[in-house]
Amino acid sequence: MRTLKKTILLLSNPYLKANMQTQVFFAELQRLLKRYPQVPPNIMQSENCIYVENIFQSKNLSFCFDCAACTDCYFVSDSYLTKNSIHCDYAVEPELCYDSVDIFKCFNSMYLEDCAFMRDSTYAAGCTNCNDVFGCVNLQNKSFCLFNRQLSETEYREKVAFYKQWPVQKILAVVEKLKRSYPLTQTHEAHNENASYGNYIYYSKNCYLCFDAAHNENCSYLYDSFYNKNCYDDTYAGNNNQLSYEIVDSTSLFNCNYVFSSHNAQDSSYLFSQFLRKNHFQTCHATGIVAPKLIFRFGLGS
Repeated sequence: MRTLKKTILLLSNPYLKANMQTQVFFAELQRLLKRYPQVPPNIMQSENCIYVENIFQSKNLSFCFDCAACTDCYFVSDSYLTKNSIHCDYAVEPELCYDSVDIFKCFNSMYLEDCAFMRDSTYAAGCTNCNDVFGCVNLQNKSFCLFNRQLSETEYREKVAFYKQWPVQKILAVVEKLKRSYPLTQTHEAHNENASYGNYIYYSKNCYLCFDAAHNENCSYLYDSFYNKNCYDDTYAGNNNQLSYEIVDSTSLFNCNYVFSSHNAQDSSYLFSQFLRKNHFQTCHATGIVAPKLIFRFGLGS
């Protein structure tokens, strides 16, 4: 009797009642998550890809993660349309590149950082539209430069042959010293409107605190997300998400929240590994359907 009275008293408190309902909800959610097996590696429309995760329309990849339309690559992550490259991160449309990060349309180059439209270059940072540069920083439209010094083609090739015998760490130390002679910009961004806060933002409008993001509009707190509108707190989200909140690794959502690894859903909440859902609440692991991961995140060349 005393226990019953105590229970009634607890349930009469609105705060405690809401708290108990929340606990019951998440307990049921955990039960559903444990009920089904984990989804295997997400590899869609790809060929000969081993030791990979989240790969779409790619061929001959090993130890690659979060890549789309990539070919003949090893140890590449968060990249799009990358060919014959090794050890690259956040690479878009490069070919024959090695050990580079944040590169766009670069060819036959290595040890690049935040470079675009580079060719036959090594140890460059913040350079654009250059060819045959070595150990250079913040150059544009240049050729045959060595540690930011302009040389003739003959002199350049002779000196580069000598410096290539140096240990990698020694060359990188010279480049780092050169980088310190230039001011750091607030952010890496281009072609934006009212989207100055964050970093690595491109082709976006009215965005706040977004990172590694492009083609977003009216969004805040995005990471590695592309083609979203009116979305907040999204990670690895893209391909036309709208009016959605707390999205991870999902695409083509409309008016959804708390969604993980789900695609083509509408007016739904707490989805896990779902595909083609509408008006659903707290569902996990659709059976008989493999959800395609339409990454298409980058689009920086459009």
